[in-house]
Amino acid sequence: MAVVYLAFNAVVYLGLGLWCTLDPAGTSRAIGFSFAKAAARSEYVTVYGGLEVGMGLFFALAAWHEPVRQAGLWFALLTYGCLALFRIGTIVGMDGLGRFPWIMLSIELPMALLAGWLLARGA
Repeated sequence: MAVVYLAFNAVVYLGLGLWCTLDPAGTSRAIGFSFAKAAARSEYVTVYGGLEVGMGLFFALAAWHEPVRQAGLWFALLTYGCLALFRIGTIVGMDGLGRFPWIMLSIELPMALLAGWLLARGA
């Protein structure tokens, strides 16, 4: 089960990272970002592209290299847990966010809980 969870994360993050790198204008527009300067576009491609590809590669390593598997699950728990926690903070503290934060929370929270469950099971 842990291998499937980590492999799923690998595919998702590699896909998102490549998509953000290849279509930064489209992906940023979908979440409400705009690029006032070239430096903003560079930062978006670097963080949303490069960081997510790096995360995807780490999840792939954790899925297929057993000695790293538990670290991959901890990474997922901490990453998704913090995303969910900060997302809740913005939902509570900001007005006019629309549906997007709720959609992301409905993904991030279960992914954190699943990572925690896998860790508790000793996966």
